Amino acid sequence: MPLKSMEPFGLALKEFYNGNKEAKVIFYRDDGFKEDLYVSNYFRTEKEFSSLEKYAISKCRGNILDIGAGVGPHALALQNLGFVVLAIDISTHACDIMKKRGISNVRHGSVYDLKEEKFDTILLMGRSIGFVEDLQGLKKFFRYCKTLLNPEGFILLDSLDVRITTNSDHLSYHERNRHLGHYFGEIRLYMEYKGLLGERFQLLFIDPQTLRNIASKNDFECEIVKEEKNGDFLAKIY
Repeated sequence: MPLKSMEPFGLALKEFYNGNKEAKVIFYRDDGFKEDLYVSNYFRTEKEFSSLEKYAISKCRGNILDIGAGVGPHALALQNLGFVVLAIDISTHACDIMKKRGISNVRHGSVYDLKEEKFDTILLMGRSIGFVEDLQGLKKFFRYCKTLLNPEGFILLDSLDVRITTNSDHLSYHERNRHLGHYFGEIRLYMEYKGLLGERFQLLFIDPQTLRNIASKNDFECEIVKEEKNGDFLAKIY
């Protein structure tokens, strides 16, 4: 994912942290669909976590890597439980906020910058697995995780099975993807904040069966440990 694509989002996080509680970004999908997103949800407390998030936190163990940590809600919760957590994000603004919020171990950059480090749990919440962009990117990520995980280590990630939707705009987009030869869960978009446009980027929303298949082809087992009616699910990759 291009670093500049996240600049509008990072600025919105910064302004919210500095007092603008109405800060929001605008998402523009490549088919013309537009959606506003208030960033207040990214600052939710542990008490405000979904049941899926709470379950994921309860399953973490050992030395933890939080990828796409944002402003650190999950890293902070885990740190408060006594875990050693490395929180990593490509947004400088998000990393600055995490440090100010008291997260001890924050790193700016990509997971692919990590070398000679090992973890027992690799955590990707808030659908952060989307950063891999497409199915090939997911395969690359799984291969790289082999170099990061300790023996008996595992990955916990959540995503959204977009097939659950009944929204005609989204269903049309899925069909458009299929027609163009893309996986239906690949989303191409860009963000805007107060007139600042980020670079176009792509997100991946992966369905459970495709996730299982790709995990298996990369010598991982995949267990769907929790599912919600809206299509959100939590997977353990080990």
